[in-house]
Amino acid sequence: MTCPVDAIRTFLKLARVPTISERDSLAVNAYPFTINFGPSTVVPTFNKNMITDTQSDTLLYRGNRYQLINLQICQPTHMNYTNQNKTLVAEVALTYTNTTLATTYPSVILAIFPLYEGGLPDHNTYLQQFIDGTGKAVSAQSLFYENDGDKTATSYSYKCCFQLRDNANVSQTLVFNTGVHYFPRGTTLLPNSIQAFRNLIATQNPNQANYGIMPFEFLPFQRGNYSTYLAANQWDKNGAIPTLQVSPTDDIFTKRVQYMTQPPLKTSEGDVCPYKKVSDYKCYPFNELNNITKDGSGNEVVVPLADAMKDPLKGNQGQGSIDWASTILYVVVPIILLIGLIAVIGMTLLFTNQLSNPGLPVSASAGAKELNTKVMAAMKATK
Repeated sequence: MTCPVDAIRTFLKLARVPTISERDSLAVNAYPFTINFGPSTVVPTFNKNMITDTQSDTLLYRGNRYQLINLQICQPTHMNYTNQNKTLVAEVALTYTNTTLATTYPSVILAIFPLYEGGLPDHNTYLQQFIDGTGKAVSAQSLFYENDGDKTATSYSYKCCFQLRDNANVSQTLVFNTGVHYFPRGTTLLPNSIQAFRNLIATQNPNQANYGIMPFEFLPFQRGNYSTYLAANQWDKNGAIPTLQVSPTDDIFTKRVQYMTQPPLKTSEGDVCPYKKVSDYKCYPFNELNNITKDGSGNEVVVPLADAMKDPLKGNQGQGSIDWASTILYVVVPIILLIGLIAVIGMTLLFTNQLSNPGLPVSASAGAKELNTKVMAAMKATK
């Protein structure tokens, strides 16, 4: 199994910061996913550059549930997505997985936050707990929101395809469609906290350059004996993912990347699906007379639902309003025609009977009386 030829197989670094107009041209007024944060009762710990955290966070993307399986501090995978006037030190990468999905959906979702040095502390409480050592557990929720009204976690989103190969059997490969969500606001620590944080990581990786901060590792505990694809005939046993530098005007950025203007939707475990219940929806029958019209070119088009829901007599949008035009056309008119037809038949038969029995007045004819009775009964049955 291999990735499609046109798939993005790298992280995207920008050669420069996009202008506001370039960013806004990618804007989508939506949230990237829904997220639920489990309780955090135990202070997380470091294992090299991996964070061991007991919280059971879940993420919902297009109705599919993903489980948080890994947090790691890594070297930057992205660059120049925003002008923060701060020093980019590292990244915090959260990995969510659902490996039961069809290939049309991502099986891996990454939420990536840059770690900055300088300025005022910002969304820093999750990382600060490793430095302060207060023993009070802080959830990764603080990376996304500092309070309930926090809307700053906008993100750049794009889809990648990462391929893995079995080191023992190079013909055996796996493909992971991956959704990448990069949150450029990130998290900021003061310089003294950054130094303490670097020292903490360095003690875990004493032989690693850059204060022990290691490259991003794809599925570190699930990958097993598989290497990640770097380039043609190049594979990495440590799970590294390559990066590609692009311009904000390149097609790979303008046509593949979206700027999500809303933060992830936060929800509780009891309400993990933001979609409405069936009872919240109302059915409106399709009616060719009211729901089909013609455009300026004479082509038939469907009337917008908002217009189709309006009462044609009152001009209001009302639930349960009667469609009087349809009622008159399909109910009243046929009844009137049926009554008229019965009356014509009756008068014809009466006239014929009178001609064949000229000596009898119409009112004295037994046949006429019987016919009158039948006509009246038929008219009452149609009302």
